[in-house]
Amino acid sequence: MIWQSLFLSSLLSALPIVAWLIFFLWQDVKKPEPKRWIFLCFSLGALTTPIAYWLENRFIIWSGINLESELSIGVNILLYGVIALIEELLKFLVIRIALKENRYFDEAIDAMIYLIAAALGFGVIENILASLDYFIIPNYYLNGIGVLVLRFIGANLVHVLSSGLIGYFWALFLISKKKYYLYEGLFWGILLHWGFNLAIIFFGQAALLSITIFLFAVTICLLWIFDTLKHVEKRIEY
Repeated sequence: MIWQSLFLSSLLSALPIVAWLIFFLWQDVKKPEPKRWIFLCFSLGALTTPIAYWLENRFIIWSGINLESELSIGVNILLYGVIALIEELLKFLVIRIALKENRYFDEAIDAMIYLIAAALGFGVIENILASLDYFIIPNYYLNGIGVLVLRFIGANLVHVLSSGLIGYFWALFLISKKKYYLYEGLFWGILLHWGFNLAIIFFGQAALLSITIFLFAVTICLLWIFDTLKHVEKRIEY
């Protein structure tokens, strides 16, 4: 039963991720990246999930935060800020190291593509962890599907947007060699992730519509950024 539930959870968790992956890869359809590198970045993103969770748990233990008690506003702000920092920084560092050996990493838009692939790999593991319990308990399948639908337009999209923003500024850094672009990208990516976490924690379902509208507005901006990078002719140098 547990294996059947795990298979069902994994399959359904992958569907929204595949949908986002196809959508964003389509933005680079004229000169697509090798599938093996997309798969590698996706896999590395997935592998960073347990590492990120371990680091977050170590921070909770070190800070003495008791998750079983009601957390104050200040503690929530700190906790979810650290979570956003760990996850976004870890995804970026892993991909930055991996791409040193990629000779196809030569266009500005590639930085966004590879980081988004990693973000979706990270998201698929989170989806499984968030939905598995619902598929283990009989008659709770619809609840599990509901969780995945909400993650599709929420947490999964936030990972994509945060990593996409970081990838954009990373591309600017690789083009200009001005390091402040790198710090600016990490700042905006982490801030977006952090803000989403806090909105869900403090406002929950009441803010779902507003959060969704905001995220899709950011998605439109990200697509515009994609389009601008497509027309950058200068080859990047790692």
